[in-house]
Amino acid sequence: MKIIVLGATGHIGSYLVPALLREGHTVYAVARGNKQAYGYQEDEWAGVHWIYATRDEFCADTRRLEEIAPDVVCDLISYHIQEVDDLLASLDPRVHYIQIGSIWTYENKLYLPVDEQHPKNARGNYGKNKGLIEDYLLDLTNKGLRRCTIVHPGHISGKWWVPINPQGNLNPRVYSDIKEGREIVLPHLGMETLHHIHSGDLTAIIIASIRQPDVSVGEAYIAAAPSAMTLRAMTEEMYVHFGHEPKIRYASWEEFASIVGETDAGVTLDHISHSPVCTPEKVQKQLGIHLKYSIMDILYEYMETT
Repeated sequence: MKIIVLGATGHIGSYLVPALLREGHTVYAVARGNKQAYGYQEDEWAGVHWIYATRDEFCADTRRLEEIAPDVVCDLISYHIQEVDDLLASLDPRVHYIQIGSIWTYENKLYLPVDEQHPKNARGNYGKNKGLIEDYLLDLTNKGLRRCTIVHPGHISGKWWVPINPQGNLNPRVYSDIKEGREIVLPHLGMETLHHIHSGDLTAIIIASIRQPDVSVGEAYIAAAPSAMTLRAMTEEMYVHFGHEPKIRYASWEEFASIVGETDAGVTLDHISHSPVCTPEKVQKQLGIHLKYSIMDILYEYMETT
């Protein structure tokens, strides 16, 4: 099949594009400038058709879209309905459009674990917009106007970049401190949660959606590791893994923020205020997905490469 990937050199595309090429597809990779993909290896990207353009530039080039005549579009970088609509306007209605959402669309949790039937009630604009896009695409699909699938990932992680750490931010020193047995400070009692997804598993879900359109079209799927974890559980398990007794200091939010600094505290607050706990049961059952990575697998893989 001919497949367009928008956002081809980002956290998802860096895994997805080589996997699609291995499947034998003709892949058109849309990226801004000539930014190299994470973990780029020339042989794995051999045969890809590069399109260097911003999203707006690409969507405006209707002639090129008509010439490509894609079977599938994987849209990894849409954040507003208008962006989606601009692209769909240039696509044949028969194209399978796969859009990446976010589990943050399920922000105010009414029950746990969250599944795809949970109300979409995000407070923040990011989650709100992702939820609106899902509703819009599924409505178009239900009316027979489009063929859409939505995938809602957790914290997108891979071995080539820093995954959200047990403190809830992106400071790589947290990993080295735990590995060396130094003390870590956590906010409150460390009972807030994180829910990662490895880009390899996310790629497998997207490819399964492409292979099984009779199942995936008209569906939204949560893409997350088999289970969420608390900050405390992640931290304790990591200490033990590296042969240390846990050295965790629990602090009020004010004290925590003063210790880690404004930038890291802001990232932590953004994540723990969501504290996602989701279930990937639907995608496992409907698409036959076997998730390879637990949250700890994700963190250890990163640490082994640094």
